[in-house]
Amino acid sequence: MDEFKPIEFQQTRDFGKKINATFEFLKQNFKPLSKSILLIAGPAVLIGSIFLGSFFSDFFMRLMQPRTDPQESAQYFSSFSFWMQMALMYVFLILSYIITLATINGYMETYYRKKTNQIQVSEVWEATRHLVGRYAGSVLLIFICSMALGLALVLISVAFKMIATALMVVWIIAAIIGMIYLLVGISLVFFVQAHEPQGFFSAATRSLQLTKGKWWSTFGIAFTLSLIGGTISYIFILPYYVFMIISALHGTNEGRPEISESMKIASYVFFTLYYLAQMLLQTLPQVGLVFQYFNLVERKEATGLMGDIENFGKPLPDNNRNETF
Repeated sequence: MDEFKPIEFQQTRDFGKKINATFEFLKQNFKPLSKSILLIAGPAVLIGSIFLGSFFSDFFMRLMQPRTDPQESAQYFSSFSFWMQMALMYVFLILSYIITLATINGYMETYYRKKTNQIQVSEVWEATRHLVGRYAGSVLLIFICSMALGLALVLISVAFKMIATALMVVWIIAAIIGMIYLLVGISLVFFVQAHEPQGFFSAATRSLQLTKGKWWSTFGIAFTLSLIGGTISYIFILPYYVFMIISALHGTNEGRPEISESMKIASYVFFTLYYLAQMLLQTLPQVGLVFQYFNLVERKEATGLMGDIENFGKPLPDNNRNETF
């Protein structure tokens, strides 16, 4: 059996090395990290995926029944049960995202501190539970700020429209570019809160400072790994669409456009698998951003180098003597 070698975080890496380090970390920690995500975030993910499957099942049932009375459909989509179902779906999807994000960053912080992949779920939970409330507050603040910026965008666009349409178009394009720049700029905020730790606005400022001058590399690592994860996750939902098309064609051929019970069950199963896969694959961009964080900190502050200088000549602790860093 190969000797375990912990991955060193505090070093500069180019784009390719950050990608390689991400996959090396996941290969090295796949079992304990997946177990932590499933046990800690799994219940919220499962409930969220059930609401997701139920929502889309009912939605497609309405769309694929051409003989349905339009007034009946309008009543359904304006009903309390429809909006309650949608609200519960979004609540649990957001909650599962927050807990998954906290679990991933809690695990990475525990790995960084212990320098081992022999990490128990209880240790990850101890780190995660302190982050969930902090992350929930951050997500809420991001939502409020996004709504405020969106409202400002609409109001200013209307004002520019009164002056000139071209001016409004230029403003909208500039505003969208600015918002994308800001979102990438604060993409390190969650790990900053886990590692340093700081409140949302301090962490957002810290993230913007770190990504200044390295915006494209931060965007590149997040986009590339999100694209890989998103592409893999769609493998789990494609069978649902195939099954839906076959069921619809079969029902039409028999003169029965109604959706069968088997399709409703398939909605729950496939959306549950899809969302579970999606949450697990969130580790790809998040782990990549952690390596980007340490890469930027090392480039701008050289904390790893300064630590090596301070520890030069000092004996290693007994439990680290045989580890390679």
